[in-house]
Amino acid sequence: MVKTPKEILREYWGFDDFRLSQIPIVEDAMAGKDVLALLPTGGGKSICFQVPGLYTQKLTLVISPLIALMEDQVRNLKSRNIRAVAITSALHAKDIERFISNATVGAYDFLYVSPERIQTPLFLEQFKKMSLGLIVVDEAHCISEWGHDFRPAYRNIQRLRELRPEIPTMALTATATVEVVSDISEQLNLKSPSIHSSSFHRTNLTYEVINTPNKLASILTYCNGKSHLCGIVYCSTRKAVKELAKVFYANKIPAAIYHGGMTPEERSNALSLWMQGHVGVMIATNAFGMGIDKPDVRFVLHYDFPDNLEAYVQEAGRAGRDGNMSRAIAFIDGKEKDDFEQQFHVKFPDIALVKKTFLAILAELNIALGSGKNEVYSIDLYEIAQKQGISYLEIYQILKVLELSEEIVFDERTNHPASVKFLVHGVDLYSFQIKYPETYPIIQVIERNSSLDEDRPILINIKQIAEVLKQKHARVEELLQFLVSAEVIEYTPFSQYPKIQLLKERRPDEHLQLSYTSLQLRKEVAEKKLKAVLSYLGSENCRVMDILSYFGQNGESCGSCDRCTYQSLEMNKIEAFILNALQMPLSYLELLERIPLPKEQLKRILRDLQLSQKIQLIDGKFYV
Repeated sequence: MVKTPKEILREYWGFDDFRLSQIPIVEDAMAGKDVLALLPTGGGKSICFQVPGLYTQKLTLVISPLIALMEDQVRNLKSRNIRAVAITSALHAKDIERFISNATVGAYDFLYVSPERIQTPLFLEQFKKMSLGLIVVDEAHCISEWGHDFRPAYRNIQRLRELRPEIPTMALTATATVEVVSDISEQLNLKSPSIHSSSFHRTNLTYEVINTPNKLASILTYCNGKSHLCGIVYCSTRKAVKELAKVFYANKIPAAIYHGGMTPEERSNALSLWMQGHVGVMIATNAFGMGIDKPDVRFVLHYDFPDNLEAYVQEAGRAGRDGNMSRAIAFIDGKEKDDFEQQFHVKFPDIALVKKTFLAILAELNIALGSGKNEVYSIDLYEIAQKQGISYLEIYQILKVLELSEEIVFDERTNHPASVKFLVHGVDLYSFQIKYPETYPIIQVIERNSSLDEDRPILINIKQIAEVLKQKHARVEELLQFLVSAEVIEYTPFSQYPKIQLLKERRPDEHLQLSYTSLQLRKEVAEKKLKAVLSYLGSENCRVMDILSYFGQNGESCGSCDRCTYQSLEMNKIEAFILNALQMPLSYLELLERIPLPKEQLKRILRDLQLSQKIQLIDGKFYV
């Protein structure tokens, strides 16, 4: 007997009913319609496809952009005794083949893959055989060049729609403007989609912008004495994360840090400390948050404001998922416009500089004319930047531009494992081992990790091979080089550097013509988003109304943000409001954090109160 959606929800999640925003999405998915759903962060997007997925009693394919996001959802599903697996680049080729093969015979309820994975010949061939009930595109804004996190690989999803047009598709995102919604629908070839958009207004979350001459001191003041609460402090760079952490530690405020430069083990340990409540504050870059579902986050502070409102709403929305009152506070110091303009200049380099740098990279890699297509190369970004006389950020953005121009695929990850690809197979390989018996043990060890696909590289660990063979590291390297010289294998050593894959052969320098159309569009989009950010930060309107307007929604003033609170204060009551706040001695920064007034106005009122001897300043604190 087929269970009802509510029975599935109750059995696996323990909830008696869906949220009001989830009901129409689930109903349309159950009816086999294409669905495009916008649910703000914390709105319960995953249940919207997981319950209908289980209801179909077939496989649900979930396309997701981040490994951490996939792994987190798979862990969550498995903890509820739901069959799920994620195929990521961290897996061995044999495991990838096994998981895909198992998916075709009904071994899983949910299969999570990246947009890059779905374009491989192996996946596409098996995809045709899968008993699918639903295709889900998570973080669907990534498919749109009008979105804030465009990923060219998302465009490959169209191929799945062409191969299996009968399978209903659900696209999900937390933030999307009207333009992005339209683009998602078009790019995914959705058929008369049911579009559901929940309001971005969460009544339990208050938005505030605090203008302060010292952002770090203000954040420190806010977090001091709140070790019993859970919060996040967002920074735009790893350097800022480390600097804030040092100050937190020096002031004995427990905190953990999280950024993309940490090892997986370091990130996992930091996350565990925070999730389990051993530290109250997580200081992080935007690498932290996707798939992190901690319901009791009471505050999200921004030391650096993102360059678009989509990212801010997502990050701020990680507070208050349990429905209790929480705060999203952005700290600014008046330098934002200059900082953003500087970042903007780096992010969109001159096309002449892009071309000059690309040619220098090709020369550095010794790539001959007419060659290089589909080849992968490790590159030291710091060394290239130094030789070209530009910054690391500039070389990073130049590679991003080249990727958008479809000249390269840029893999910014570091610490790539070594790999081997056999050039000789079957009887020929056996004959070689007979002729050179000293190579037999290492070939056997490598073949254990090989796949049915002979064209796919085999990931290897030199240290482990040395231990198995009871040989020194140098001897293993020597054997591998011998196999390379005998043209038995291709060997790619371990690399700590990012990689690029050339999508075209090297042309004569004068024939290199880069497509600037895509970059120009991205530049226009980014400029528009940046204007919206600066407008939000300097606005005197309700913060929620500004956010709703940006996303094409209507609503009323929230009554709880800093602007609404300030506007609701009658001027003759401000003095009483301040005196009441000073029942406990507070510094100027602490008052600025608690009282939603422009800083110059607060200073003037405090000065008047001092002159009238209603308050006094002692050792940096105001007393009644």
